[in-house]
Amino acid sequence: MVRLIKWADAAAREVWAFLKFAGHLARPSSHPAVQVSGLLSLAILIGLLAYISRATVHYAYIPPGESVLQQAELHLLTAVRAEPDAFKPNMRLPHRSEIRSSGAIHLKAFFPEYDLMHVDDPRVWWESDHDTDDVEDDHLVHYAMEIPLKRLIELVHREGGKLKVQDAYRADGIHYPKSLHKEGRAIDLTCENMTLEKLAKLCWAADFDWVFYEAPKGGGHHIHASVRADR
Repeated sequence: MVRLIKWADAAAREVWAFLKFAGHLARPSSHPAVQVSGLLSLAILIGLLAYISRATVHYAYIPPGESVLQQAELHLLTAVRAEPDAFKPNMRLPHRSEIRSSGAIHLKAFFPEYDLMHVDDPRVWWESDHDTDDVEDDHLVHYAMEIPLKRLIELVHREGGKLKVQDAYRADGIHYPKSLHKEGRAIDLTCENMTLEKLAKLCWAADFDWVFYEAPKGGGHHIHASVRADR
């Protein structure tokens, strides 16, 4: 790179010299030595430009070091928020609507083949792997769901629980028309060896944008968690 800078500097000097001599070359009375000097400057300039045009800069990919990869792994092992003191049935965090926290669906801009990804982890129980009557795939979630979900898996596993994914992306069926499940941005969870209150706390700590301890009167209590599409 230093050589290239020096050559460019030399080329600039030759251009300046050539421009000065060009005026003399245009005069019939110019001295022959001046004409020769001008032609020589032009030849040097052409040679330098030809060499520079052939010069290529090679970029080598340097993979991330082990410390960078370790930091990425630690990021998934570390809670982003502090666990709340309590998370009672029908409580939600933040204390506002899901639309204000995670945003509304916008199906016109949603494309399953691009916006969804497949998540799998042997430490998790996935309902669609066991329910043969259901055509939905609970491994499918929106890309924005990936990091909070993977972090939650780690946090639950560290606490000795077994996370159970009851429902994730579902284009049609049981959810209301504007449900974030239709974009894979909502997930319904339960857990073995852990109370739902504790699971809700861990969902909040894992950085989901909205967490709801859903406790219908008819049963089927679970944790509903969702994320923004642009997080």
